[in-house]
Parts: sequence; C-alpha cells; structure tokens
Amino acid sequence: MTANAEKPSRPGLKSGRTNEFTLFFNVKPGHGQQIREIFQQPGFEEKRKEMSTRIGTLHDARWVLFDDDTRLLFATNFDGDWDAYIDDFAAQIPDIFDTILQHTEDYPGIHDPNIKDLIVAHQETACSYFRTIPDATVKDLQKAVRVQEAFQRLLDEAG
Repeated sequence: MTANAEKPSRPGLKSGRTNEFTLFFNVKPGHGQQIREIFQQPGFEEKRKEMSTRIGTLHDARWVLFDDDTRLLFATNFDGDWDAYIDDFAAQIPDIFDTILQHTEDYPGIHDPNIKDLIVAHQETACSYFRTIPDATVKDLQKAVRVQEAFQRLLDEAG
C-alpha cells in the first residue's frame, strides 16, 4: 500500500515546516451577533493565549464574520501534520470550536467521528502562501525569544 493510499490527501499549502489552514462556514441566520459576543467575553483573550500554548504548533488564528454576518472564516498557520493538528484541537481545546461553530450550519461537534471530513469540505486551499522564515516552528520562535531575552539581560547586567 502506498503512503497516499494509507493517508488521505489534505488541503492547504505548505511553506517550509508551516501550513496554511482556511475554513469557511455558513452562519445560521441571525447568529452573527452571538459569534461576536463570544470574542467580547471578559477573559477571552487570556483564554485564547492559554489555548494557543496548549496546541503548541499554532502560529496565529483569526475568525472573520463577512457577507453581512452570513459567512465565517477561520484561518490559521500551523506546524506539522494536518491530522495531528485537528486531533490537537479536538483533544486540547474542543470547547472553543463547539462554542463558536454551533452557530454555523451543519456543524456536528468536534468529537463527531466524521469531523475531519466536514473540515475538509469547508477548507479552501490558498492561491498563494508565503512565510518569511518558513522553517521556523512555533517552538523555534519561542526558543529564539527566550535566548534573546536572556542575552539582553546579560548585556544589561554587564553594563
């Protein structure tokens, strides 16, 4: 059996070790404001930072309501394998997806056995995808920041 036969092809472009990931959903009629309110809840930003840390491969994420709140975009950049990324969302931060996507049509819940098929059905591959430093993973970038901070402390102490 070939590698392609063992594992389904997944949408999305790759730049070095990073992948783009773009989903489009139809919002249930009248649910746009409910989605906006999720992001305005007190403590949401802190929760978002914690969730990103738990995933560990997520560079960035954005949610965009458009077309008069009838469509929802979810776009991220991540390191590594598509299937592992989706598995991490389901295992590490299932509540965020269920909380937001319950307001979209045909969303069965992150633990539905066919969730990966649903995601593929809503995913669009970018026409172009570029990373300035394509081989720098989230872990690489976090390490570089720690090294830079330690170096600056050393310089401050020496001065």
